Amino acid sequence: MSWQSFVWIGLPLLAGALIPIQTGANRMVAVRLENPLVAAGASMAIASVVLIVIGFSSLRQGAFAAALHALPIWAWAGGLLGAFFVTGAIVIAPRIGATSYLLLVFVGQMVMAVLTDRFGLFGFAPRPVNPVQILGVLGTILAATLALGSSRS
Repeated sequence: MSWQSFVWIGLPLLAGALIPIQTGANRMVAVRLENPLVAAGASMAIASVVLIVIGFSSLRQGAFAAALHALPIWAWAGGLLGAFFVTGAIVIAPRIGATSYLLLVFVGQMVMAVLTDRFGLFGFAPRPVNPVQILGVLGTILAATLALGSSRS
């Protein structure tokens, strides 16, 4: 395997591994502040500052203004969707557990990913979806169902 393959496989795995840590850290802030929305906002603000500093330092002259005019309005919803995810993790994960919460998130991601690939949604080119991918999604749904069922006993 080439080093590029390692990067393209390793970074998403690392990003996924960091989500439970992010959830726990955000939950600690929410408990201390006694307000999950302020905690989510603080998390998003820190991320925004870091990304804006890094992003704008490498942005081509005039690219931001051009993007403002060229992109459809829904393309700017990423921050709103991120706020929904972060707030949901802070509020829901402690109630149902990190495993159940993240399995449900993963089920939602996989179902939407299959639909996105199949129908070319959200700026992605249409791609065929094969039976093995569908089986993988069904396996994820089964895993989430088992995890939720075991957390009730």
